[in-house]
Amino acid sequence: MRTGRTPGLKDFQSSRLTHSYGPARGALKHDPGYISGHSNEVWARNFVAEAEFVNPGGNDWDYGFAFRNPEFNRLEIIGITDHPLRWFHKKRDVNDAQYTYRGIGFIPAANFHRKNHLLLIAVAETGWFWVNEHLIARLDLSHNLAYGDGSAMAGFSGEHTGEPKFQNFNVWIME
Repeated sequence: MRTGRTPGLKDFQSSRLTHSYGPARGALKHDPGYISGHSNEVWARNFVAEAEFVNPGGNDWDYGFAFRNPEFNRLEIIGITDHPLRWFHKKRDVNDAQYTYRGIGFIPAANFHRKNHLLLIAVAETGWFWVNEHLIARLDLSHNLAYGDGSAMAGFSGEHTGEPKFQNFNVWIME
């Protein structure tokens, strides 16, 4: 190894992670016309959230995380759905009548299982979303920099009726 050289890092920062919630487990019951959720009641903008979700029977479900939710109907959603097998990132602002897609894509079948570990990291304007230890998407979060609570959620699309279970739902905040 050469001495006297420095790595090419610019504007490097680090933050301490504090475990703020979990591990929690439960079921996300279907309630027609509503998103079902399990709130972690952690108020944060920069955080790491993870959970293992168990696919319900049938082929009519979705699940993931809602976050940066400071008030009713203003939030971000990142999750996966089986119809077709894909990931999605949606947002909704207070004055929006509907959710707006910020990103969507297919998940390779080899990266998908009956029980799926989802991991979300949100730092300022950028997020990263993993499914079963595979980076699925880099997210643009610049449109919503609000602090807010987060949840493990299901039923983001009104037609979905499956009731997934979750376990090991944890949240760390960045100090």
